[in-house]
Amino acid sequence: MSQPILMVDIDNTLADYTDALRDYIHETMDPDDYPCPDPVEYDMTLTDGWPFTGRPADYRWWHKRAVADGLYSKEQPYPHAVDTLKRLHDDGWWILIATSRRDDMRGDTIRWLNNNRIPHDGLYMGDKTLIQASVTLEDNPTTIRRLTDLGRYVIHPDHKYCRDEKYDSYHDWNQLPNLLEEEL
Repeated sequence: MSQPILMVDIDNTLADYTDALRDYIHETMDPDDYPCPDPVEYDMTLTDGWPFTGRPADYRWWHKRAVADGLYSKEQPYPHAVDTLKRLHDDGWWILIATSRRDDMRGDTIRWLNNNRIPHDGLYMGDKTLIQASVTLEDNPTTIRRLTDLGRYVIHPDHKYCRDEKYDSYHDWNQLPNLLEEEL
């Protein structure tokens, strides 16, 4: 049997992008004016309470500004994510960190992985449907559907915006080894 490959998305799968962006916004704007709640749709502009609600161009401006100010370096891994990935890696999984980020010109992603001691055997930035992984961890409903349409196995976090997607979901990273046990 060949070594299984676990492809892991970063933003809102491995690390909390929403909290990092919320914190960034609250550094400059009153939280009472913009509480920045957890998104109900993957497209964060469809959630009320953000300074860019209903305005995709404003979201892109906030995201670009936050990334330029180090957003990717400030994201925190979800609880138990690092230990779970270490365990899976020790159990024989090849860990491929995969992200759709196209705006990391300073190398914040690789530094973030190293600074947080995220075990990984590779980093891929691009279209995840081009990678044949044994299992993919992903939160983007469009990417989940594209992968499942290709017959790929996807496990997703139980964020409000992806709870209705196919396959298994997890609430806590500690659940993943049991979900992956059959794949080894």
